[in-house]
Amino acid sequence: MHRRWSFLAAFAALVGILSSAALAQTSRATFPKDFDEYVLYATYDRGSAKEEAFATRETLAIAKAGKPLPPGTQLVLGIWKNNALTEYFVMEKGVNWGADFPAEVRNGDWHFQQFDLNRQVRRTATGDRCMSCHGSQARSDFLFTWDRMQSYLP
Repeated sequence: MHRRWSFLAAFAALVGILSSAALAQTSRATFPKDFDEYVLYATYDRGSAKEEAFATRETLAIAKAGKPLPPGTQLVLGIWKNNALTEYFVMEKGVNWGADFPAEVRNGDWHFQQFDLNRQVRRTATGDRCMSCHGSQARSDFLFTWDRMQSYLP
């Protein structure tokens, strides 16, 4: 009887580990370590809400040149509600990251992740919502802000 409970406990622990690993792999996007060097390139006001789009100067230069954004690119969206910054969303491109998702929901090789103000992963919103909306922007590498990146003036 003791062996049976040991086996069940081990099996439950393994399932928990695998479930956590699967959840962690739903998005590979991380918060940029060098975010303090990012520049604000677009702002969108939506009543009492506001969104601020940030990228590195290098990313903006690549976009201005009309070249595709390379793997390793990270874009950050700051979300404001009632005049207060409430969270961030990161859109990150990786090598073959699109293979993580079925073709019908794939956004190129981009992944999306929500972060709190301490830059820790937050899971109140899902990347699925981001992916479903950005999927309509395939012509511009799945970016809504491509035109703003190309017209950015420092």
